[in-house]
Amino acid sequence: MIDFNQASIAFKKYLQDYDLEYGKIELKIRHTYGVVNASEYIAKELSLDDENIELAKLIVLLHDIGRFEQIKKYDCFIDNKNIDHAILGNEILFKNNLIRNFIKDTQYDNIISKAILNHNRLSIEDGLTDKELLHAKIIRDADKTDNFRVKATDDFENIIDNASKDILENDIISDNIFNNFMKSKIIVREDRKTYMDFWVSYIAFIFDFNFNAGLEYIQKMNYIDKIINRLDYKNIDTKQKMEKIRKHAIQYIESRLEK
Repeated sequence: MIDFNQASIAFKKYLQDYDLEYGKIELKIRHTYGVVNASEYIAKELSLDDENIELAKLIVLLHDIGRFEQIKKYDCFIDNKNIDHAILGNEILFKNNLIRNFIKDTQYDNIISKAILNHNRLSIEDGLTDKELLHAKIIRDADKTDNFRVKATDDFENIIDNASKDILENDIISDNIFNNFMKSKIIVREDRKTYMDFWVSYIAFIFDFNFNAGLEYIQKMNYIDKIINRLDYKNIDTKQKMEKIRKHAIQYIESRLEK
């Protein structure tokens, strides 16, 4: 049995070990509950039963639990600079059986574990069961959906480590990042060299959605324009590239939703 309300109480208790007023912690708490809402929206759009809707919400509640310890230890969100937050989160939940604070029933453990481990990978690992694969896809889409809200509304300093609005507005986009975006390719984290490369890579999340529900929400909320319009690009080349990125992103979403 899945009791999401009980799990939420346990989650709030877990967070008491962290500085809840610190910007990056606040961001990740808001993000967690934003992804909960997105996962419920996607699961209902897929006409899933109540059990799978509640399971999707529980997975999302726990998917970034490793972020809080990562922020506490390293004050940095970039996994390849310190530690993979999905692997860390999985260890936190299952190494010492903390997972039982959130759900007593053990039958969902493998699904929860696999979904968390795969939520931030470049692609989902092979060999998952149908149910593991379904929930891995839901969390990946829900996570990306709320990431567009984060990039459209949160403080730049909390979104990108050591960045600011001024730094981004005067930065450049690497040619290979721009070219990959225009080919509708996701941006590999190791390829990002500039702060604007990071900014473009977030918009490129649209190329890695499993279901249309998340893309429909991004279109409905006009997140492509909101994200791009947050900055006044001082570099002419960057400004021109961002307009091409805007056009391509909007057209890509429209073409996906027409299918």
